[in-house]
Amino acid sequence: MVNRFMNKKKSKLRGFTLIELLVVIAVIGILMGMLGPKVFDLLTSSKVKKSQSIFRSWVTQLYQYKEFYKYFPPFLLEEDEGVPMLLSEAENHESFIIALKGMRWDPDLTEWQPIDQGSELRDQNRKGREFHSFSEDEFGPEGYLADSWAGTKIRVVVDQDGDGLIKLGSAAVDEILSALKQDYDSEVVDNAKEKLSVIREKVGIYVLVDETGETESENVFSWDVGKYLEKD
Repeated sequence: MVNRFMNKKKSKLRGFTLIELLVVIAVIGILMGMLGPKVFDLLTSSKVKKSQSIFRSWVTQLYQYKEFYKYFPPFLLEEDEGVPMLLSEAENHESFIIALKGMRWDPDLTEWQPIDQGSELRDQNRKGREFHSFSEDEFGPEGYLADSWAGTKIRVVVDQDGDGLIKLGSAAVDEILSALKQDYDSEVVDNAKEKLSVIREKVGIYVLVDETGETESENVFSWDVGKYLEKD
């Protein structure tokens, strides 16, 4: 009687056979193949939305800066309208932060520092007013402002002639078109070139897909470009 009981107990506790394990592994593989791309798309979409939210916040603060000083930060006016200023360049990065924060950010020490009295950078925010309080999430591992993929090639353009529009330069347009063709049909992008050449806002901040492969940055714009790329 005892032996029969033990045999029944052992039969209930037996492990998976090799065939059963292979079947389970195969099923998991199929599920991962089906869900993997969707999970990746969800993660990418989340990062795009996060970066876009940050960019739009900066746009809002630049509008406040313009309202307060009656002009945009001087460093954004050094080039012709439609020529983007890259925040990955050290001087532009420092000027942008001073303009919105009223203090210097030391990427090496990762700490805030006052602006030197005799520094020309003080011209970016003469009264040292704080328009934006930068958070840790807005910086990459190297201490520079970055997108959600740690890419630092963030571009900023502003309306310089007061018409409420930003007419992008030809180089900027070509760069944007090339990047958008990673996400949309080439013909659709080319047909929208004229509309994409003008930003119908006073400030535009964006980052483009990194075609060099150095970072995983995707296309993110503070303004709506998708409405020009919808198929009829």
